[in-house]
Amino acid sequence: MEDYNINIIRQRYQMVPRTLIFIQKGDDLLMLSKVKSTSFGFGKINGVGGHMEQSEEPFEAARREILEETGLEVRQLDLAAILFIDIHDTPGIEVFVFKGQYSSGEVRDSEEGHLEWMSREAIDQYEKKVKDLPFLIKVIDEHKANTPPAMIKYLYDENGEMRIVY
Repeated sequence: MEDYNINIIRQRYQMVPRTLIFIQKGDDLLMLSKVKSTSFGFGKINGVGGHMEQSEEPFEAARREILEETGLEVRQLDLAAILFIDIHDTPGIEVFVFKGQYSSGEVRDSEEGHLEWMSREAIDQYEKKVKDLPFLIKVIDEHKANTPPAMIKYLYDENGEMRIVY
């Protein structure tokens, strides 16, 4: 590894890989209301997901997170988008966004939060949701199975406002 100058690689090329999964049952989506104060989106709703573990590929991580956070199994899991989030001085975040079709099992809450099946209309009207949730639901709704994922970049301007490049 010395030939690759590992110190430069560690300083320059950093990205935290994560998964985000939207599970659909009929017309409803499973939303997680985050209760861990250290979690992104604390007190708000979002899909399920989390960090990828060492040696996991995105599909393995997504299936593990679904089982850990919901107790469910999914019939179909499609990679709908890959988000690249630039956070300036800290490592960036790469999010593999999936849509899954409910297959079986009873929803069970986890230490991550409370789970609830919600219609898109209820999600739109819900006040406490992560800022980009409506955008991401549109992305997964537009994604067709067996097509490449959308590549999306999140940037923050000088005022700290998020901009999405799609």
